Amino acid sequence: MKQHRTVIVMTVAVATAALAALGVYQAIQKMPIRKVEMETVPVVVATRAIPVGTRLTKDDVKVVAWPARTQVPGAFSNVPAVIDRGVIAPIALNEPLTTTRVAGPEAGAGLPPIIPAGMRAISVRVNEVIGVAGFVLPGTRVDVLVAVSDDGDESGR
Repeated sequence: MKQHRTVIVMTVAVATAALAALGVYQAIQKMPIRKVEMETVPVVVATRAIPVGTRLTKDDVKVVAWPARTQVPGAFSNVPAVIDRGVIAPIALNEPLTTTRVAGPEAGAGLPPIIPAGMRAISVRVNEVIGVAGFVLPGTRVDVLVAVSDDGDESGR
């Protein structure tokens, strides 16, 4: 008799819990969906990872809605503003394009926009031994040292 009482109590408890769960589920399903409206601004982002020296095309970028509360300083808001500009710092997928990562409109692409104003660059012919067999890659910063032989003749200066 005692076992029958326990089974009956357990059955009633499980049935009550199932009815309560069903009621809560139906109440939640009937609740209207609330959309949170957030103010956004248009921002141009990369559609792929873009390496240094690349000339941007319309296929490289897209415009997305960006939260206005967290605006990106120096970000572009329209695609034509970045087309045909050179990339001066690597840009990751979906990263906003900014004035610090993209060269000016007339700077072009490749090496010229990377060289700071007032500086010059020259090319030096190297072979595999001198070039450290691939350890120095584009974008690597290196120090260039010049050794000048001084024979002690002061008259030529």
